[in-house]
Amino acid sequence: MALKSALCPIFLAVAVSQPLLAQETPKAPFTLQITGHVQAEHSQYWDFANTGEMVLKARNAVVIAVQKTDVSGREIPKISKWGNYYVGCEYDIRDSSGHPVKELPPRTVGSFVGRRRGDPEPVLQPGESDVSDVRLDERYDLSQPGTYTIQAWAHAWDDPNSPIVKSNILTLIIQPASAPPSQ
Repeated sequence: MALKSALCPIFLAVAVSQPLLAQETPKAPFTLQITGHVQAEHSQYWDFANTGEMVLKARNAVVIAVQKTDVSGREIPKISKWGNYYVGCEYDIRDSSGHPVKELPPRTVGSFVGRRRGDPEPVLQPGESDVSDVRLDERYDLSQPGTYTIQAWAHAWDDPNSPIVKSNILTLIIQPASAPPSQ
């Protein structure tokens, strides 16, 4: 009995030295991956295994695909909702000096995803992915030849203060419009 009462203060001291409620950042419920390549054998499908650099000529459309995959083990919203607005991914695009690329003024007013009242919220099931594509040259000034990096990001939860989930980084090389075709 003496041993039991002698060890009790040691266990209590160890337990008290640990935080009572350890704050652990929860794992993000999804992953993001981007690509600018289509599958060689199926040109209508994006090739997420190919994250190599994209080479385009100036004034060509810059289109990438973003894949959001549910890794939470439960269903999650396909698109985040903040207040009354649905938001997908945002993009961090930088030039070869690491400076952010200038955003262009929106071409449309009030571009958003809408649902009719009573429609179910679109969700991703565990393990399911959703792919969307975006034309970046309509949103960012990519008119000059050069090397750019692109990374998609989104908040982990429907809260603009939640942690940020980032995709892989894609390199984009824009050649002059008169450059010979790349190999």
